[in-house]
Amino acid sequence: MGLFEDIDRDLVTARKERDQVRLVTLGLLKTEVVRAVKAPGSSSVADDELVRRVIRKELNRREEAAHVYTAAGRPDAAGKEEAEAEVLRAYLPAQLSDEELEAEVRAVVAEVRPQGPRDFGTVMRVASARLAGRAEGGRIAAAARRLLG
Repeated sequence: MGLFEDIDRDLVTARKERDQVRLVTLGLLKTEVVRAVKAPGSSSVADDELVRRVIRKELNRREEAAHVYTAAGRPDAAGKEEAEAEVLRAYLPAQLSDEELEAEVRAVVAEVRPQGPRDFGTVMRVASARLAGRAEGGRIAAAARRLLG
């Protein structure tokens, strides 16, 4: 069973349990996944990778909105956004800790054997493929720069 089917099943469960936060969040998520599937140039299939990309995009939106609401002195709206972000995080794989990330990037550096900082792109290409979904690109880049610098 794929991730999209899990979300659809959980949406029905949230509707039965009258869980408004999950119902609204999963409903919007499902809409965004369908929109991404219908977008020009997409594979027209809701595979797990596409769904994870949409979830990450929606999670970033919620986190940014929560930050803006907090800065504007609106803790009620920020709390709502954070609750929705928590629902979305449940569908993503666990993120690597900084130590685990550095160990993985160190292994990539040992495998690729870069000649210095100029081979940053090669290290990033291999590391991003290996760590897809388990670490954000910015964190991977920071670890690679530290190790190559």
